[in-house]
Amino acid sequence: MVRRVVRAIRRFDRFMDLTLFAGMEVSALAVPTLWFLLFARPSEAVALSALSALCATPLAVAAFRGGYVGGARWPSPGHLGTLAGRSAYYSLVVGGGTYLGVAVNLYWGSFALGVFVPAVACAVAVSALPRAFRAFARLSRLSL
Repeated sequence: MVRRVVRAIRRFDRFMDLTLFAGMEVSALAVPTLWFLLFARPSEAVALSALSALCATPLAVAAFRGGYVGGARWPSPGHLGTLAGRSAYYSLVVGGGTYLGVAVNLYWGSFALGVFVPAVACAVAVSALPRAFRAFARLSRLSL
């Protein structure tokens, strides 16, 4: 019984460690999109959905990178070869999730959907990152 508790605590500690580094990674690499979101209107709906997207994306990255969900191989936070691709991908994920959240919030007038939709959209979009990188690598190896 004690071993199971210790194992669960270690898994949770590892997940928190992965979440911290994923949060730093996503926040730093999505700066271009976050900068543009400063000027988006209506500012209340944008702030709500952007914060939701920015909180959900690192949690999803940590879950996938740590192997808690899915089994694909993820690039490490410091991998320089995928830095530009991860920056573009995370920027699109955060921007797209924010846009969807704001659209749903304004259409249905529900702030709860403005939180829920970006969180789900970002988690789903982030899950495709390894497949997108593999497809891009295959495409880059094709000779013209």
